[in-house]
Amino acid sequence: MSATAPTLHNTCAVIVTYYPDEGFSERLERIRSQFPLVIVVDNGTKTAATPGNLDRPPHVHLVANQVNLGLAAALNQGVSLALQEGFEWIVTLDQDTTPAPDMLATLLDVYRRSGGGNVMIGSNYRDAHKKRNYIQCADTEAGFRERKTLITSGMLVPLSLFRAIGFFREDYFIDSVDHEFCLRARAYGTRMLISCRPAMVHGIGTHVENASRLRQFMSVNHSPARKYFIARNTVATVKSYFFQEPLWGMRQGWRLLSDFVSVLLFENDKLKKITAFTVGVGHGITGKMGHIEKAWPDGPR
Repeated sequence: MSATAPTLHNTCAVIVTYYPDEGFSERLERIRSQFPLVIVVDNGTKTAATPGNLDRPPHVHLVANQVNLGLAAALNQGVSLALQEGFEWIVTLDQDTTPAPDMLATLLDVYRRSGGGNVMIGSNYRDAHKKRNYIQCADTEAGFRERKTLITSGMLVPLSLFRAIGFFREDYFIDSVDHEFCLRARAYGTRMLISCRPAMVHGIGTHVENASRLRQFMSVNHSPARKYFIARNTVATVKSYFFQEPLWGMRQGWRLLSDFVSVLLFENDKLKKITAFTVGVGHGITGKMGHIEKAWPDGPR
């Protein structure tokens, strides 16, 4: 695969929204100021906060889905539109991510420093809940680090890669969509890099006020439905790529166990979450994928 180097002109942003908060308009403006086109794919928001009801600035293209198609399907819609518009790179973003004013410039700098080629580049970030950088880099480092996988938000991807290895897996629906795609790309020879410089503020899970340090470290407070997707898709991904990435697979298994322990020790709705977690692990082992309404009709919504 040969990709043209990313620039300020051949790179667009793709954001998936689902009931965004009131601060989304401001974050959208921060993103719009850095990209020639921002593609917003809304997954069925039915309130006044829907992006379709907001004042739409120039260079923002809205795709309004009537129902929630899932993160992967919405990202794929954005990828397809970016290809149609002639772009060569995309940066994928979550709706609650606040980009730094030089986010795109930071990613482009990593590309130059790394020597380019077949790469995907992720953004280091300031954790909105833990108030620290995700990756702590020494001043002597080259400005980036090698990774096994990257998270969706702040991820710079060559569009030619989708033609080569396929799109995001829609049967995952939401969680581990990014990890599975990254591992598939690694099998194709793509390097995963992440910037040392934080290029955004980003939070994972739900923040709990006045929580202990141990609880803040361990607990992400996802809903029962998200616990199901996290458990199912983590197991499915580890099962698919364990022989290719055994150390990554073992780390994911440890994280899944830690998540389960955090439910037992710290989180509310323990029974619902434990049930969702257990069913998710079983479905991941047996390969029962897709939307929760299809895979687990009696499950949480």
